[in-house]
Amino acid sequence: MRDVPVGSRRLLQRNARELRRCRIRRLRALARHPSRLAAESIVRRLRDQGHIAYFAGGCVRDELLGLCPSDYDVATDATPERIRALFRKTSHVGAAFGVVLVRDHGCTVEVATFRSDGPYSDRRRPDCVTFSDARADAQRRDFTMNALFLDPLAPSTSVAPEVEGCVIDYVDGLSDLRAGVVRAVGEPEQRFEEDHLRALRAVRFAARLGFVIDPRTFDAMHKCATELLGVSRERIGDEMRRMLTHPSRRHAMSLLVQAALDGPVFDEPGGTDMLPTLEALPAQVPFALALAAVAIDRHGLDAPLASIVGRWRSALVLSNEEQADLA
Repeated sequence: MRDVPVGSRRLLQRNARELRRCRIRRLRALARHPSRLAAESIVRRLRDQGHIAYFAGGCVRDELLGLCPSDYDVATDATPERIRALFRKTSHVGAAFGVVLVRDHGCTVEVATFRSDGPYSDRRRPDCVTFSDARADAQRRDFTMNALFLDPLAPSTSVAPEVEGCVIDYVDGLSDLRAGVVRAVGEPEQRFEEDHLRALRAVRFAARLGFVIDPRTFDAMHKCATELLGVSRERIGDEMRRMLTHPSRRHAMSLLVQAALDGPVFDEPGGTDMLPTLEALPAQVPFALALAAVAIDRHGLDAPLASIVGRWRSALVLSNEEQADLA
């Protein structure tokens, strides 16, 4: 900073100090969040009993982005039977896949055993799973930014000082997260063949976070997932609700068109990414209003709305209320 004028240097120093103070306040607020406290308590209990346990998936991604996770997941080498033995309040909803819900501190936390997955013959769930280690568990996940682990009991490191704990990264997810890239873990075609819904998830993450989709990942989406084979209409509708009720809806729809996913989503020929009506909507709108804007942009004001609503009712599994609002 030798060549920076004194006044500017002082301003930069004040800004740096304020950024550090903001980071400290954010970390302290996250550390007191009930869901994080519950997940940390579960990790501590597992570790005290000789097991490996970390935060996993979306909660790690969100903390690294400075966001408050909606929930926390824990991954561990403890088997479902061992998890149930260690915790009093559990639910066995996904024990066949190594998943147990644990109730702690008034919060429900998903605790999953590290695993590798067998073939996905139904393009949704693995036919079988093999309990494994953290590295194999990371390599079976969808996108690199969702394959990160966090040890909440370890001190922060220079690699990721913005979070409380030590980030564990087997797939270069931290680099992709900081570069703003949605990249499939491993071989992109294999990830999408396993579950075509991952193509819609890639679009949602890219739009919502302002990220770009890695070219190989995008090509695999276009090649492998454009028919959305094996994906239930309920799951497609749920993804579209998440996309179209978020302020990034216009970008999401544009990506759907570019990836040739809009046709199979709406069960109609592909449309245009010229979406002026959708773009003109305010940030927060209900799903039905966003759908109406999409209908206008794709079919025009004079299109027969009843036939569109009838088709989209099946394609997106619209509720009676959503149909009434759309009509």
